[in-house]
Amino acid sequence: MVTMSVDTDSLDRTLRALSDPTRRRIYEALGRRPGSTTSELATAEPRLSRWAVMKHLAVLRGAGLVQTLPEGRRRRHFRDDRTLAALREWLEAAG
Repeated sequence: MVTMSVDTDSLDRTLRALSDPTRRRIYEALGRRPGSTTSELATAEPRLSRWAVMKHLAVLRGAGLVQTLPEGRRRRHFRDDRTLAALREWLEAAG
């Protein structure tokens, strides 16, 4: 049996963030179009307002899955796959 030191709070935040299908779609969209703005993401998800996209991005950021960089009045969003790498390691160790 392999044991591994895992930040369970971080793991819980990651799994909670990805449990929502809308957040998964936003995360996937950032993989296809890194650096997208909130408006661009809202346009790609016609059922969502900019406000709703902002709330989903906040959850993804809180889980360490997304980084947001200011660019003038806009914010550009990028995936941060390091958190998924930690999740993948935990899944492999849990076997």
